[in-house]
Amino acid sequence: MKPKAYSYIRMSTDIQLKGDSLRRQTEESKRYCDENGLELVEDFKLQDIGVSAYRGRNVAQGELGRFLSLAEGGLIPKGSFLIVESLDRISREKPQTAVALFLQILESGVDIITLTDRRIYRSGSADVSDILMSVLIMARAYEESRTKGLRVGAAWENKRKNIHEKKLTQVAPAWLRLSEDRRAYNVIPERVAVLQAIYNDADKGKGSFQIARKLNLDGVPTFAPSKGWHESYVSKLLTNRSVLGEFQPHRYIEGKRTPAGDPIADYFPAVVSQDQFERIQAGRAVRKIRGSGRKGRDNVNLFSGVATCGYCNGKMMIVDKGTGPKGGVYIRCDNARRGNDCWAAMWPLKHLETAFLFFVKELDLQSLIVESSAKDARLLAEGQLATISNELTKKKKMRDSAFELLSDDSVGTDFVREKLADLASEIQRLEKEQAEINSQAKQELARQADRDLDVRTLIEAISAGPKENLDSRIAVADWIRRNVQQMKIYPDGRDGPQREIDRMSASLDPDVAKLLEASIAFTKRNNALVDGSHRHFSVGFGGHRFRAVDVDRNDPTKHIVMTFMDDDSWETDRAT
Repeated sequence: MKPKAYSYIRMSTDIQLKGDSLRRQTEESKRYCDENGLELVEDFKLQDIGVSAYRGRNVAQGELGRFLSLAEGGLIPKGSFLIVESLDRISREKPQTAVALFLQILESGVDIITLTDRRIYRSGSADVSDILMSVLIMARAYEESRTKGLRVGAAWENKRKNIHEKKLTQVAPAWLRLSEDRRAYNVIPERVAVLQAIYNDADKGKGSFQIARKLNLDGVPTFAPSKGWHESYVSKLLTNRSVLGEFQPHRYIEGKRTPAGDPIADYFPAVVSQDQFERIQAGRAVRKIRGSGRKGRDNVNLFSGVATCGYCNGKMMIVDKGTGPKGGVYIRCDNARRGNDCWAAMWPLKHLETAFLFFVKELDLQSLIVESSAKDARLLAEGQLATISNELTKKKKMRDSAFELLSDDSVGTDFVREKLADLASEIQRLEKEQAEINSQAKQELARQADRDLDVRTLIEAISAGPKENLDSRIAVADWIRRNVQQMKIYPDGRDGPQREIDRMSASLDPDVAKLLEASIAFTKRNNALVDGSHRHFSVGFGGHRFRAVDVDRNDPTKHIVMTFMDDDSWETDRAT
């Protein structure tokens, strides 16, 4: 039987695959086996593509390590051959480490063949020249890798130092092109206009799918060869910090593109404001958690992902019963719809929407859907708050990491304590700035509420036909998702569904049940202010801020009782 041979191919990056190296090495191994009476084992893939030998990953995690384990376990026949292009394919680590690996392979009973010089290193040989040769080759390979790394690193560091005089690379975002003197990137006006339109739509609460669909329907040319706009590409544009002028250099490490150093500010021309960018990221984060509703839907559920049933905590769904005397569009608990231990009634959707928009003063319709200075001020405040929130998250993570370092004896505590003091001061400054912006926004909202605005007209505009009001409804739904942490809906009032009351009464002692029924009837008859049968909803904004409203069944702009609380006050307003 012919001795078995295994061809080992290692390439530090996949760039070499684009050339002819893989085919060449494979064919050379076959030719050598044919010429020397060896059987090449072709169904044993012994390749480490994109795995570095400079740090030994091909042994620790790669195919070469697996092969060596099999050989030492007796699963590779002794007297087999390992074919490599040269010894530096096996290792580029320090000479002592590399030679130890070389000898370990030979001791496992496997001979090594190097194709470049047709040399055979035999497992049973004690030839000192073989060992010396391996030391020389691997030492040279290690020095070459080390020198190359230092040179490449130095070259990139030099480029970074002169980055504002001459750009690092010709590669640029799709809306920019490098100038002929390589000193600046110039905007491509028509593409920047498209990019800014994408950001403006996202700022209104539209998702990537809706934006991509609109671009395709409008026939807007794509930035790259592609059959139309895709949701994934729009998402990449909306999260690409290059729009702010930032550039993040990368290096290939172990075959992977890895960030190298901190981002460089003002490298590209900024085409989107920081406030708008952070505002959009905050909105996308909320939609990722709560969802953005059904994609492509003509109508928009204002309360999607927010409203839940006050009785069973089930999801609230839109139910369209069509036209006719018993038709209409309603919102209903999904558990009740499916008969799953809930008996809540339906609430006409327009009635609930009107009540919510009319009574929830925290939502300023004027600044939300009407182009005005108030809208500009609201957007600015939201952007500033999103930016501060992002910075606070980063600083608090750094503070937590610094606290962990205090328990590390190898780190100087004086340095850590100084860092903690700096972070505490920065966090305090950001929180103060956050509180000031919130206070200003609250004052502006109060001024808007005092103005003689026809809120009913704005509400009617939002409730018009879906196609006419789509942008306004998207904006309102986006505000609700961002600001409302919890919304409970009680279509049958706080007392609960009558069927549920009857079911509970049936389980009570007959005399107790009669007493309960009489008590409820007396309350409803003599004191409507505490009548729990009125339709009711409550909205929580986080912290101690909430609003709860009992709504008249006939007039959604008339309340029976309304209670609200913010950080400063608590108030209950009863209808007279």
